[in-house]
Parts: sequence; C-alpha cells; structure tokens
Amino acid sequence: MNHQKRAVIDPPDSRGLREVRVDGVTVGRAWSLRELRRLLNQSGFPKTTEPAVNPAVVWHGGGPDNWPDRPLPRRATLVLLVAGLLGSTVLLVDIGLPDIFEALTFAGRVMGGMFIVGGFLQAVAAAAAFDHWSKRVFKYSGAVALAGAILALVVCSLLLTLWLQEREYFPYFLSYLLLWVWSLWATWRVCREKPWRGIPHPRTFALGVIASGLLGAMNLAYSGLYQPSTALERSNYQVAFGTPYADPKADKPIMHVPVTVTLENTGTVPYWVLASAVTVEGSSSKSRPNQKLIQDWRTGLDDNQLYAGSPTFNLVYWGLLMTPGHWVHPGNRIVLQRVIQLPRNAPFDSLELSSHLIAMRKDRGSVDYEFDTTHWSWEPDKVTRRVHCVDCGDIGINLGRLRYNSNLLNVTRKPRYVLSIHYVNNDVADDFGVFVSPTNKAGKISWNDEPEGRLDLTDWGTSVATVSFAQLLKQLR
Repeated sequence: MNHQKRAVIDPPDSRGLREVRVDGVTVGRAWSLRELRRLLNQSGFPKTTEPAVNPAVVWHGGGPDNWPDRPLPRRATLVLLVAGLLGSTVLLVDIGLPDIFEALTFAGRVMGGMFIVGGFLQAVAAAAAFDHWSKRVFKYSGAVALAGAILALVVCSLLLTLWLQEREYFPYFLSYLLLWVWSLWATWRVCREKPWRGIPHPRTFALGVIASGLLGAMNLAYSGLYQPSTALERSNYQVAFGTPYADPKADKPIMHVPVTVTLENTGTVPYWVLASAVTVEGSSSKSRPNQKLIQDWRTGLDDNQLYAGSPTFNLVYWGLLMTPGHWVHPGNRIVLQRVIQLPRNAPFDSLELSSHLIAMRKDRGSVDYEFDTTHWSWEPDKVTRRVHCVDCGDIGINLGRLRYNSNLLNVTRKPRYVLSIHYVNNDVADDFGVFVSPTNKAGKISWNDEPEGRLDLTDWGTSVATVSFAQLLKQLR
C-alpha cells in the first residue's frame, strides 16, 4: 500500500518550517530534508524513499533545496532562553525555600510560597520557550515565555534595588546581576516574535494580571511591613530587694539580702534578648556635719547633699538576667532571684539594684544557636580570630549569624553577625554593647553597624531600687 501514498510539502513559513501532508492529513513540519525523511518513514513510506526525486512527493513553494531555516542562531536563542529561565527558577526557589519553612511571620511564609510558585512558573516558561523556538505545538507558548522573561526582569530589578541600599559585593550578587542583564535581552528577543497575537482580548488579560499583582503586593506590604511596625513591643521590667536575714552561725557575721528581677513580655511581639545584666552597687560617702553650703555642685552628680560628700560606688554583684540568644514570647514572665552576701559591718550607706538589657524583635530576624555560647578573651582562639578590639581589655563575647526575617535581605547584602560584648575590668563587668555588622576581608567584625531601626534594637532598663543599709540591718531576722 505504500506506493499509493502521496505526500505534499507546503511552502516554508516565516521561520523556515515546511508543513508535510500525507494523503491530505498533516503529519508534521520539517526544518530540513533529513527531518522530512523521518516524517515520511513514520507515515508509511519505505526507508529507501528519497523525497527529492520520488514522484509521490509533491513540492509547493520551492523544491527540495528550499530550506531557509538558520539552525545555529535559532538553537542558540533557544538554549539561552531556556538556560536563563531555568536559572531564574533556581534563583526564585532558593530565595523562597528558607522563608516558607523558617520565616517567623505568616506574611513571610506567604512571600516564600509566592517565590516557590514563581519558580514553578519559570520552569513552565522554560518548557514554553523550548516549544516556541521549535515546532510550536502549543498556541500560547510564546506568551508564556514572554511572561517568564518579564517575571525574571521584575524579580531581578527588585533584588538589584535592594542591593543598591548597601552596594556590597559578594558572590550571590553576581547571579541576579547576570540574570537581570539576561532578562533585558530575553524580554526584547521574545517581544520581537509578537507572541501576544492570537490571544483573545490581550489588553484585558494584561490589565487583569497587573491588577492582581498590585493587589498581592499591597497585601504583602501591609502584612509584612506595616503590621510588624505597628505591633507594639512592651514589657514589665522591675527589680526589688527582699527582707534580709542573718547567718545563724555566730562566727559568721554575714547578712543575706534577696534580690528579685522580673521581666514580663506584655506586648504582642516576641523578642530576642541579646545582652542583659543585673547589678547591685554599694554607695558610701563621708559625713560632713559642719558644712553650711553644698560643696559638690561641680562634680556632675545629679544628687548633692549638704552633710554628706560625693558618694562612691562599689560593685558588689553582677550577673545575667538570662543567657544571650534566648527569646521571650508574649505573655512569658522571667523571674530571677538571687541572694547577695554582705558583712554586717560593710562600709555602705545604701545599696542600689538595677537591671537592663538589649532586645531585638523576633519578627525582624533570628540569631543562630552559636550565639548562645559565651567566649572569653583569655581564650584567644575563640575571640581574637573574629573580633579585633585593642582597647577593650578583658571581654566576653557572644557571636552568631543574623538572618533577616525576609530572605530578600539575606541575598542582597553580605552576611551580618550579631556581636554582644561584656566588658570586664579587673574582674568587674562595667557594661555591655551589641553590634550588628558584616565581616571584613580578614573575617573579623568590621564594626560597620547596621541601623538600629532596621532591626528594632531596644535598650530597656529598670528603675533603680535603693535601700538604706541601716534599714537592712534593722530588718534582720
């Protein structure tokens, strides 16, 4: 029956494809004489059939030598488009995957999910681009490829805009810079094909897509930016002395003074405690019973007395309210109770109890678990390799990687580290500080502080609880 078949080869279209019909039925399209032979063999023609001289093959619009396809440019365009769209797929999934599993807010997880969906759409666009630059089996493959190129352009433009805030050079930046350049070329190249032709009501469709995108962006901006900024961060933070009691052993004239520190998160936002301290200081001053005028105006103190000189303070207790790197949920209440031992004849007029801490809102970012461990300057292998601070003296540090709540920030700037330093002077802790900074070329903290408003770092302190030493002695049980 093969000798009865009749094939008709139509003229080449604008891309050089020639439609092949066998007995009036379209069996495919061919770029070259080699592809034509394969189509004829699949349609029942003998494998020895030579289309150029076979009388059963009729040529319209040019003979067997008329194949205007330019395979090299076409294949190069196809490879570049597909590779760029697949690269965009990897980029979107890589950005969205951490947020969808680790984001601390619902809006962050939704945004991560949107990036994952965008990556899936880019993979579909890559398949559509392959089809559009080959046999165009699907009618709207060009429009899908154009949508993928535009999506890559929008995302990479957003990433570059965020990167311009800091302008820091690191390897990840090159990925979306190259994809941004590629997306400009890809959008121009696909637009040359005018793939929107054949889509019913293209303007209405485009306006609907734009309106949906704007509404989604506004919703994410409200949920991810406005709500966290307006959510109040409040705490009930207090200190108090308890009733002292004496050591029952007569040969130990020691007085035990209880102290209590209470921290309660009364707001709606959890927060990380990056550094904290509880201090008790003893105050003493010399008596001046014969004075007629206050003499200490120029000492810079807020309080001056007529019959007592400028007070001196000695630190009698220092401790942590809680380990750095722990966080406090809304409604959580932290209570620290300690007992201070003092001799009954200690040379103090009063005791002052206070506490303060530095916190970071948990919906702004998270700190790695390595931040929980404190390293001391007398362990140089653990400190000097990351912190260069010649004038700090003896210090204790907590250091951990900061991860912003939105992975968009993590991929548009160098890694940041949270550094908490406890300053120590003659075995006495004077104060502490918290810094958020990238590392320098040597791998040490660069001291280029992150703006506090970006992370909502807050320094909280209690009111000072003061008790007379004479009153403590009177209350002894």
